[in-house]
Amino acid sequence: MRGNYLSLIGITALLSACASASASAPSGTPLTAQSLQHHHWVLEQIDGQPVVAEPGRQPDLEIGEQLRANGNAGCNRFMGQVEIQGQQLRISKMASTMMLCQSPQQDWEAAMTSTLSDWSEASLSAQQLRLKGGQHELILRLSDWVH
Repeated sequence: MRGNYLSLIGITALLSACASASASAPSGTPLTAQSLQHHHWVLEQIDGQPVVAEPGRQPDLEIGEQLRANGNAGCNRFMGQVEIQGQQLRISKMASTMMLCQSPQQDWEAAMTSTLSDWSEASLSAQQLRLKGGQHELILRLSDWVH
């Protein structure tokens, strides 16, 4: 009988420890090359405001093999190299086309390129990439070409 009580106490302690460990674990997906590569992200919000574009013209970011990035920042296409440092992300060696843009695309472009080209705090979940830069916060939704 005493053995049953000790077993019950041991199991309770073990379950409590597991619950505490999972509650204190960071939420979201770790920011790694593997978690970012081969995904297509569509810009949904800038600074809490929705980005509403014509179908097929939504600003986006695609991260491919060896963390090479390309996308549409609003009206110009861009490309560069993704770099990761802890939970921060930036695109270095960024190059883009140079078309003249109208508002609101010009505003989207400025926010997106400044946030992507500077180190930004990044948080990644199953369906969302959030980038918080010095001036702007971008929320991108996962929209892979192949599911």
